[in-house]
Amino acid sequence: MVIDFHAHAFPDALAERSVAFLAAKAGIDHYSDGTCKGLTESAKGVADVALVLPVVTKPSQFHSVNLFAKRIESGEFDMAGVSLRSFGGIHPDSEDVKGELRTIKELGLKGVKIHPDYQAAFIDDQKNLSIIEGAMELGLYVSVHAGLDLGFPDCTHCTPKRARNMLRLTGATNVILAHMGGFDMWEEVADELVGEPVYFDTGVVARYMDPSLAEKIITAHGADKVLYATDSPWESHKVSYDFVDKLRLSSQEKAKIFGENAAKLLGITL
Repeated sequence: MVIDFHAHAFPDALAERSVAFLAAKAGIDHYSDGTCKGLTESAKGVADVALVLPVVTKPSQFHSVNLFAKRIESGEFDMAGVSLRSFGGIHPDSEDVKGELRTIKELGLKGVKIHPDYQAAFIDDQKNLSIIEGAMELGLYVSVHAGLDLGFPDCTHCTPKRARNMLRLTGATNVILAHMGGFDMWEEVADELVGEPVYFDTGVVARYMDPSLAEKIITAHGADKVLYATDSPWESHKVSYDFVDKLRLSSQEKAKIFGENAAKLLGITL
């Protein structure tokens, strides 16, 4: 089983506008239309499961974002042999972080997504620490955009050094740092984060990361703490899969990355 641990999808009414805005802001192409149907079509023949990670850009979006996440998690949008799952979303400026995390747990979602750049809060700011600590208490995972975001070139809110500080301050073991620990900051990832109790995902690194550096990081960090991911619609499933598949890793290591690790986190029986 292949599980994409990092993808995005929007309600049909919002998808075209949202994808166009984000693509223009970051100056990048998109490889699906940003709908749930587009995600399943991209994943078809490559991934059996794709996990949607919603970003709450203002606290007032909490309920609408998480109700859509619940619809995805329910299987409403599954098609083409692809099952969609979803984390919830939360904003660090929420006035009731603990209550919102409980709501996400009650909705049956396995984790939450935070995006320090779009939410304008450093990963080691107390607002994000409270989310991570609260999620850990409830048995929820936290997926974090890590490293540079091409739409925010002037300030990176989750550098490898700040991520390491967050881990020290929280004692967290429930965090997934997207983009191999820090997009376009992989030498610093190797220095600051390798060996820490944190997961990396491979989202949208295929066209940017030197394969030899990816091999070095994965070998040193451990394949049991790496998750296959695409960041769809910003990268195609085939390109992302081929990047990992061509790395000089053992078949056992690749099996962990492509699905075994994710299945454990999501409670999926292989």
